Amino acid sequence: AKFFNHTDVNGIEAMGKHGLQALFVLLCAYWIWRILKRIIDRHLNHSNHNDEAAIKSYTTAARLIVFVPGILIALHVMGLNLSSAFTTGGLFAVALAFAMKNIAENFISGLMIRFENMIKPGDVLETEGAMVRVRKIGLRATITRTKDEKDLLLPNSQLIQNRVANFTYRDSVCRVWTFVGVSYGSDLNKVREVLEGVCANMTGKSDLHAPEVLLTEFGDSAVIYKISVWIEDPWEMGLIKSMLNEAIWWGFKEAKIEIAFPQVEVNINEKLKRSSRLRLVKENKDPGA
Repeated sequence: AKFFNHTDVNGIEAMGKHGLQALFVLLCAYWIWRILKRIIDRHLNHSNHNDEAAIKSYTTAARLIVFVPGILIALHVMGLNLSSAFTTGGLFAVALAFAMKNIAENFISGLMIRFENMIKPGDVLETEGAMVRVRKIGLRATITRTKDEKDLLLPNSQLIQNRVANFTYRDSVCRVWTFVGVSYGSDLNKVREVLEGVCANMTGKSDLHAPEVLLTEFGDSAVIYKISVWIEDPWEMGLIKSMLNEAIWWGFKEAKIEIAFPQVEVNINEKLKRSSRLRLVKENKDPGA
């Protein structure tokens, strides 16, 4: 049958069917994109990051990832043969993925950091032996500030793949410790009394945990103590450790307790001493020998 003697009715029905299928594909793509957009808004816009530029970039990336395949599938459903385009596009996508491997890793790592909220602006981190404070989590790198007031850019993938200590993940309480050795002739009861008094009077210590004074080792030249105090500002760890060392120094000096230093005791065998003395006497008597 023909519609107005021009168009086949079956063709119109097939076209309408394909059109509805293509429209359904586009609606599904739009629905998926709305879900992704809502997830991005929920995790980023209402978190401590609150970075409008990052939210816009992730939303744009989600739109491209969803709508480009959706439009291609819709065109294919409409009857356009896009097999060669899919093949070419797949090869191009593989080549592009290899070329942008590092960028994609950092981009996805940044998204994971934001979604999981593992690292936030203001956190104090320790990575590769350096302590830094997070200023901003970017799309490819996290901007941090060192104690030397330098801006250090850390690739987001490094924060995901490497071992990173976050001093402020749950709270900011951390421990500072130092070691000191006293001579074996010291009164250990008095040593403990002085060390505990130093810890009790420390400025900047936290009251959430009690300080610890532990005798850890009988060394070659000293009895070794480990002194630990808890603080609530990890960024001041180096300063407080210096203050702790100075307080121990003056506490021991006032109590007349000797801080031990490495010593080597040499015992000379009496036979060896006599033999050396006889040799010297003989050489003095016979200079030409």
